Amino acid sequence: MLARSGVALALAVVLSGCVPGTYFDPNDPYATGLRLFDSGEPANAIQYWKPLAEEGDCDAQYRYGTLFYLGEGVPRDYDSAREWWAKAAHQGQYRAQMILGTVYGRMSLTTGGFPRSLTVDCRGGCGVPRDPQQAYEWLRLAHASLPPEAEAARQQVSLEITALQAELTPDQRADAERHISAWTPSQNRCVPRDL
Repeated sequence: MLARSGVALALAVVLSGCVPGTYFDPNDPYATGLRLFDSGEPANAIQYWKPLAEEGDCDAQYRYGTLFYLGEGVPRDYDSAREWWAKAAHQGQYRAQMILGTVYGRMSLTTGGFPRSLTVDCRGGCGVPRDPQQAYEWLRLAHASLPPEAEAARQQVSLEITALQAELTPDQRADAERHISAWTPSQNRCVPRDL
């Protein structure tokens, strides 16, 4: 009898969509923002992400920066996008690190999947001069932080790293390796949500 009531309770929780730590968690403002963004309401997503980003939530900082890049719900502003992505990247948010590598390398990168695929195309510039060393550093950090299930992203980043590495002088590469070895995440170490 006890097992049957436990199964019924678990089923009720799942069916109600209120499983904590998931995309459907009604008590997680970040997840609420994702659902709004995915349903085409970026201006409403900002109401949830901006306060979290200002409080130091690395995922909200990444998403908030993305809104500035896209010009969704806010005016398009590459400087603001880069600023928010950098805050997230310095905490170890691998998506933000990949994007910064793309920005500084003046490359194009598509991340995510349905319904939230994002293409950042900076081949024409995204407000900063091309800096292969900085791009290499960010992509190396991202590569080390990618979750095991992100094999396609790992392969894509590996190709970009190899291409950038070929552009660096021996001194630039040595300097980049020193920066990578010395890098530590900021005080608010990020554990990215995979929602």
